[in-house]
Amino acid sequence: MNPIKLLPEETVRRIAAGEVITRPTAAVKELIENSLDAGATEIKIEVKAGGKNLIKVNDNGSGMERDDVRLAVARHATSKLDGIEDLKSLRSYGFRGEALASIAAVSRLTIETNVNDAEPGTRLEVDGGDIREIAETAYPRGTTVTARTLFFNLPARRSFLKSDNYELKLVVETVKGYAAAYPEIVFELISNGRTLFCLPKCEGMKKRLKGLYDRQTIESFVRLKVDNPLLSLSGFLAEPSQTKNFYEVEAVYINRRPVRNRTVVRAICDGYGPVLRDRRPNFIIFIETDPAKLDVNIHPTKQEVRFADERFLFDFISEAVRQVLGTRHDEQTGVDEFLYQRSLETGMDASAQGFWQLHNSYILAQVISGYVIVDQHAAHERILFEEITRQRRHVSPQGLLFPITLELSPEQFAAYEQSGKGLARMGMETKVFSGRTVVVETVPAGAYMGKGEIKEFFAELADVSSGNAVPEVELAKLISCKAAIKFGQRLSQPEMESLINRLFACDEPHFCPHGRPTIIKVTLEELGRKFGRT
Repeated sequence: MNPIKLLPEETVRRIAAGEVITRPTAAVKELIENSLDAGATEIKIEVKAGGKNLIKVNDNGSGMERDDVRLAVARHATSKLDGIEDLKSLRSYGFRGEALASIAAVSRLTIETNVNDAEPGTRLEVDGGDIREIAETAYPRGTTVTARTLFFNLPARRSFLKSDNYELKLVVETVKGYAAAYPEIVFELISNGRTLFCLPKCEGMKKRLKGLYDRQTIESFVRLKVDNPLLSLSGFLAEPSQTKNFYEVEAVYINRRPVRNRTVVRAICDGYGPVLRDRRPNFIIFIETDPAKLDVNIHPTKQEVRFADERFLFDFISEAVRQVLGTRHDEQTGVDEFLYQRSLETGMDASAQGFWQLHNSYILAQVISGYVIVDQHAAHERILFEEITRQRRHVSPQGLLFPITLELSPEQFAAYEQSGKGLARMGMETKVFSGRTVVVETVPAGAYMGKGEIKEFFAELADVSSGNAVPEVELAKLISCKAAIKFGQRLSQPEMESLINRLFACDEPHFCPHGRPTIIKVTLEELGRKFGRT
């Protein structure tokens, strides 16, 4: 047996670097996080050969002073914490002081940075961890980090990298992950001189997501938002009917940090219950909590995060998903089922005094075990959608007393031309009067559609079309949404009774076509708990 000896510093440095920088996308991740911590509002990423030959990240953040630049490539040098206690309140991304040092150890690194446009900036060149040059340079406020020839001094590690396309795919996924969490920041990604995407800052998460993922995927999302003293949960879930054998986006963020957490993924799937079968849901989940309840230090790349109480995390997320999707777990049988059964199974109470309309928007009805609340708009949407799709070839049209004439925009008219025959089959008979002027002569039977709703329909039709023919199922969703009873619309007792009866005659009465619940059931047991009786 050979005697034990200390490894040379250079060998230690390369081994440590390999734990943090495993491939090009890991370097991109660390550099983006540094830009975010620096308060950047614009981040530009450029790669060549999937990042093997070049990784360049430019930002307009706070920049670094000369002395800070030199320290930035030293191991365990960081501006993010002073001592071990700071880990309990940490909200920044980089804190170990290993990112730049690790990238510098396995590449030919250049840092250009400045904290003040009026003063000279700093340029630092590092080769395999050794500083070659540090000098003044003309450079605007911000930082550019350029890493060339990744793993040039670790040929075995470089040989394990996969094809340029595969490595680029991982880089794209990484950049998308951060771009999704920060819609207020401009992100640009360039590969081999070609811009893959340039995302302007925007208001609202859903708008940013539409710039990153398939539009239909995002449109099918159900919004999730639940607050608790211990954590806040928000994001988007695929409606149960839109789950597939594969997923396009499966993202978990804790305090806006993209992470891997098996507990969260299992909890989401548990919330779907058996409606998921062997399919996968698309989802984007954001968890906000006190940093003291997290351990982000369990993985060299900080991608795995452990919650202090994983059991609570699982139960909280699973229940939140069940609530928003309208599924419930039966503790006695161990089977997930839809919250709401059909009318006979639900047990409508024949002795109840009819229905009651709350704020002309919700219908309340007594059942044997409690009461149900019906969203009148969502319920009518489901009814119309199933009537339209079930009778796709012969939907009964309802003639308008006065045909509605509309001047369509070029985009709306193009979408109309592609969808005209489908509209006619669904009960909307139309004709072109002249130019882009369209006359609507009929709507589906039972529809509540005036000029305002029809104008909204054509506007949304253009959005859904995006230059392509709209699938008939999407047409049916649009028509049923615009034709449904509105919030604030007063209904008579017979109208409410008819709506409830038609809803429970549907194949899927529990959700509107967009995946939102149509009914909420409140049991006497739940009421008892609220009033402290149980």
